[in-house]
Amino acid sequence: MTKIIMVIIIVAVGLVGYNYFTTGELSLIPGASLSEEEQEVKNLADRFSKARRMVTQAQRGAAVGGIGNIDIVADDMDEIDQIEREIITLMDSLESDAAFEKAERLEREIDDFKSGRG
Repeated sequence: MTKIIMVIIIVAVGLVGYNYFTTGELSLIPGASLSEEEQEVKNLADRFSKARRMVTQAQRGAAVGGIGNIDIVADDMDEIDQIEREIITLMDSLESDAAFEKAERLEREIDDFKSGRG
């Protein structure tokens, strides 16, 4: 019986740790406690992460193989610009302090990425 309880505790701690490193939240189930505003910011953050990953992969491919991925990079940079405009617009209407802080953090991440620091 104690072995089963120990396994359950280890799995729960592992899940909380994984969620913390992937979402920045200490929770057993990610996104379960997010307000509607925080969910909107999270959706924008997810879109930014995907676009940033695509830009990085395209740049890496161009550096390694000399493959021209200018169109891919341009499309994904346009997506990042669109996300930045959406986050700025969303910040004007946010009422939750937690959502506003997350939106500010996302805006800084976007600025850092676009300036080459991130």
